[in-house]
Amino acid sequence: MDHDEEGYSINALDFDVVCETFRRSVRELNLAEEHWVDHAKALLREFTDSAPDDDMISRIVGR
Repeated sequence: MDHDEEGYSINALDFDVVCETFRRSVRELNLAEEHWVDHAKALLREFTDSAPDDDMISRIVGR
């Protein structure tokens, strides 16, 4: 799941870690769905040091 042309890169294992971290943190923080996209962007940005694309965010939040 590398996206070098987009300015960031993340492998499949790290992406799975981000997805699981997202799910757990949403439950633990009781985060309202309206905040999920911003939360997912922040998590992915932390792993990649770049702005993630909308497709990856959609996959993380399950939309």
